[in-house]
Amino acid sequence: MIKTIKELLIEWWAGNATTKMPIPAIYTYEVNVDGKTITIESMSRSRMYIHYKARRKYPNAKYIRVVSRKRQY
Repeated sequence: MIKTIKELLIEWWAGNATTKMPIPAIYTYEVNVDGKTITIESMSRSRMYIHYKARRKYPNAKYIRVVSRKRQY
């Protein structure tokens, strides 16, 4: 039987889940934007996606570099 996402979530929240649901992870990255160091959080591990988010947040920046991943929780 194919279950819907809603049914799977209800089972998972009730505690009698037959399917293990992954726990979402949040990644924190340190990004250098025009000499300023900022922190960006994302649910994606992709450094290119972090670069994209920084470009969206600072569209007029001349220099954007993803320095490192700080932590995952």
